[in-house]
Amino acid sequence: MKLARYYAGGELRIEEAPVPACPAGGLLVRTEACGLCSGELMTWYLDRKAPHVIGHEVAGIVVESEDSRFPVGCRVVPHHHAPCGNCELCRRGAFVHCPTWKSTRLVPGGMAEFFAVSAELLTDTHRADDLNPRDAALVEPLACVCKQIRRLGNPCGDSVAIVGLGVMGLLHMQLLEGAVGFDINEERVDRARRMGLDARENSLEHKFSNIVVMPGSEKAVEFALDIAAPDATIGLFAPLAPGAAPLHPWEDYYFNDIKWINSYSCGPNDTAEAISHIRAKRVKALDVVSDFIPLDALPMAYGKMQRGEILKAMVVFD
Repeated sequence: MKLARYYAGGELRIEEAPVPACPAGGLLVRTEACGLCSGELMTWYLDRKAPHVIGHEVAGIVVESEDSRFPVGCRVVPHHHAPCGNCELCRRGAFVHCPTWKSTRLVPGGMAEFFAVSAELLTDTHRADDLNPRDAALVEPLACVCKQIRRLGNPCGDSVAIVGLGVMGLLHMQLLEGAVGFDINEERVDRARRMGLDARENSLEHKFSNIVVMPGSEKAVEFALDIAAPDATIGLFAPLAPGAAPLHPWEDYYFNDIKWINSYSCGPNDTAEAISHIRAKRVKALDVVSDFIPLDALPMAYGKMQRGEILKAMVVFD
């Protein structure tokens, strides 16, 4: 089978590899669609895992099954990590810090013609027979958005600002009714407006009490601080690169009572919420995916997405 493997320095290669075996109690899945995650564009982060088969925004058809809940022929959406559900961290909802969550993964990864889903991962795997596979492949990224919104306290209205109108920013705006979106990229602002969203080029005219920063960019964090009202909450959806930090002096955060809410990945509760939004057609792949491509075209699309030349690539498998 073919798969996409990342090598240090940002090199992506399409390679051949054996089809994985169906794990005990698990599934073997033929991939139908897999999105390219913006987090997979962070070279400093991916280099730590290299060489690494990318891909986790995935949907596919079960071809072998050792679990009667997921028979051969059904469409599934598995999360690439799943918690045990029993440890102290899981009991308080900190699923992504559960040791089982950290140790589980898709084999070899979602950006492959076939992948294996272990029995442990089936606690956060959903049937999706009723969904288009391209829409189903949005469940994982949308679940990450659901977690960020929940951690912010489910704000709404024009007191909410989204900094960065890449695909994750657009997904936030689709769920946060009345939110205002900002970007320095005129094409992204125009695209958001065509979707009926309140999108603007960066401006300091208004202050906001809830702000979500999409890119791991010092400039984006600085802008968020510039538009933050006193006692504002700023959600960081992506990490800054090692050594990076905003230039604002720390006393500004203190005297303005700025609160920071990080949000890393998502848990089963977020996955369940995300698939309900997709079933309700609040989010569709055609709205936020700019390029549907074959696997062989992924290395070129990877560079384009990294440079901001395309919004989002999704590989569609035959």
